[in-house]
Amino acid sequence: MMAIPEGFRERIYNSEFTNLCGPFYERTENGKQVELALRISEKHMNLRGITHGGLLMTIADSALGDIIAEAYDNTVGLATINLNSEFFRAAVIDDWVVARVNIQKQGRRVVFANCFLYVNEQKIFHASGTFAIMARKGGR
Repeated sequence: MMAIPEGFRERIYNSEFTNLCGPFYERTENGKQVELALRISEKHMNLRGITHGGLLMTIADSALGDIIAEAYDNTVGLATINLNSEFFRAAVIDDWVVARVNIQKQGRRVVFANCFLYVNEQKIFHASGTFAIMARKGGR
């Protein structure tokens, strides 16, 4: 397997499902996550030999949740209300998939945000999501 790019560290979630999909890596600036990434491996492939679309959606949903939670100083819980996705091109084994999030509108009860996934700075996937702000349960 190829090396993890400099500046990224492993991101451990309090979710067995999310950890099974990983390992995930994050890059932070000023103590806040700015990118979430994953090196594609054999376990991420579908029957067509490309990365399973559900995994790309999981990467985006996880990155969106991380960035939105940090926008609220990790004091809130979140639930995905809606996640729309568009697939531009496939990811394959050894691709380094990087998620970048942009919050569109941040309210007291609902947040709207976008996430693009990149491989070699080329967009491969887009998700736009709506998230409910809830009472925080458990850890990060």
